[in-house]
Amino acid sequence: MVTMTAAEFNRAPSAVKRRVMESDEPVLVTDHDKPSLVVMRYADYVQMAGKQVTVDVANWLRMDQDVDFEPTPLGLGLSVVDF
Repeated sequence: MVTMTAAEFNRAPSAVKRRVMESDEPVLVTDHDKPSLVVMRYADYVQMAGKQVTVDVANWLRMDQDVDFEPTPLGLGLSVVDF
């Protein structure tokens, strides 16, 4: 596994992404000589997690209860223009 400092990662995050995608090998990022982040392909993460991980934005934003919402007019002083 390739290791790099947080400063190196911050200088070229796109290069890190390319390296991970091309080599199929994760990159370990260290902060003050301690591991802090692993950059890996999503497919590898799903395989490691042992389940399909999906992000469904509609379900994520869904609220469990209804909320009454009555927006107040902003009163910007705009008027209708006749042409």
